[in-house]
Amino acid sequence: MLVLAGMAAGNAAAQATSGWNLIWSDEFSGAANTPPDQTKWTYDLGGGGWGNSELETYTNSTQNVYQDGQGHLVIQALRDSQGNYTSGRIKTEGLFSFSYGRIEARIKPPYGAGIWPAFWMLGSDINIPADNWPVCGEVDIMENFGANTSGGNDGGFNHGSLHGPGYTGTGLTGQYTFPNGQSISNDFHIFALEWDPGSIQFFVDGNLYETQTLSALPAGDTWEFNNTQNPFFIIMNVAVGGIPGFIASPSGTPFPQQMLVDWVRVYQSVPIADTTPSIAPGGVLSASSSLVNVAPGSLATVYGVNLTDTVYANLFDSSTGSFMTSTGTGISVEVNGVAAPLVYASSTQINFQVPWETSITPTAPPSVQVVRNGAQSNIQPVTLALAAPSAFITYANNAAILTCYNDNNVVTANALCTLYGNGFGPKNSASVDGVPAVVPSAGISGLEVPGTCQLSIDGIPAVVTYCGAAPGEVIDQMNFTYPAGVAVSPTPTYANLTANGISGYFLIPSPSQ
Repeated sequence: MLVLAGMAAGNAAAQATSGWNLIWSDEFSGAANTPPDQTKWTYDLGGGGWGNSELETYTNSTQNVYQDGQGHLVIQALRDSQGNYTSGRIKTEGLFSFSYGRIEARIKPPYGAGIWPAFWMLGSDINIPADNWPVCGEVDIMENFGANTSGGNDGGFNHGSLHGPGYTGTGLTGQYTFPNGQSISNDFHIFALEWDPGSIQFFVDGNLYETQTLSALPAGDTWEFNNTQNPFFIIMNVAVGGIPGFIASPSGTPFPQQMLVDWVRVYQSVPIADTTPSIAPGGVLSASSSLVNVAPGSLATVYGVNLTDTVYANLFDSSTGSFMTSTGTGISVEVNGVAAPLVYASSTQINFQVPWETSITPTAPPSVQVVRNGAQSNIQPVTLALAAPSAFITYANNAAILTCYNDNNVVTANALCTLYGNGFGPKNSASVDGVPAVVPSAGISGLEVPGTCQLSIDGIPAVVTYCGAAPGEVIDQMNFTYPAGVAVSPTPTYANLTANGISGYFLIPSPSQ
């Protein structure tokens, strides 16, 4: 269990007395080509520029806003043969609004010239003449301006902003730069904010990149985000065109342009006893990639507070040859009510294996709950797929852990290397929950996952000699020849691993010579 030994984390110094409660969500689990839940969402309709010189007309047609039957909402901008644009803008106004807490959404935005996607909020008193915009306040959680009029490329950024009296234009704003050459549109990302009366914090994929506070507001400006009589409602839309000199023309952009939304969730802080476990919002992640994507059989991590009474660093039961599903002191992790094998547990983190039998149903996301001596945590929905391939990383350079079989374990072109991974998905031979894979007497070779298993480094294909379960472990393993042609560099480079037809992206060490 050498690979798993490095996954432990220290116990928290003190127990928290507050946790998070999911108060509203939409997982978009409806049938294909159906509108979003009408008890949760309504529409802004019409055109005329919306104060921004936008070109589209917003409709309530399922051509523009619909569920895809795979657990996503699609907001789709279209252009007809006459050059007219339609799109969708949905909101929770009159149905749901809130003050303070955490809101987050998993979104794959579109990107292109003249394409302006957004996930944002407005104060509910916007329709009161004396309190309409900007007095009502505006919070932009995800906003991207596409290819702008000066020829710039906004694809590598997300913008988080506040607007109110005295800060209308660009507002109080911050910018998140996606790392390692990623873009806002290359995959799903989690856009979130945490809001209390005196501050608002903005996050992308768990990274805090901006904090705005009442105390830092310029003199004469008004903070519109501490009035419980003015709760905020949620809006999501894809605009086409916009402010001249700022948003580019969409004339050369291909259509349709789609924004995919996996889910939207709102949490609020609640007091809890120091013996009650609580899972953090979005607190169930892949144990290797720290992304929300997990797969049956993969290792996952649940983060929170009060999860255990002490540290359990070794939960392997040698008498049964498997990892325990309970600490023996009443602590377990349940996935859809099934106790999961545990690898490590502390008050703030539990590593566990997602049971192989967990059903992959896009219209019914599985849920995770921690049980501690009979006390149940809040329930956290998780994003499950057939596979979620990734690599275990070293935190020194945030790159995959490699063992290369040459002198001094040096990464070079044509070196034979092993990568320990996670979430490769089902294998040709049946796997058993919590039971390490058998070590073959004749060594390992070949592909042990259905279909293809591929690895490319900096876009150059590697020769894969083994892809499957890691012998003696409950994780996965890939043996490969490091491809020639990757530039020598002290910094890691990008890798793309595909297993069971699903791809994952991560950093991998570059050749050192």
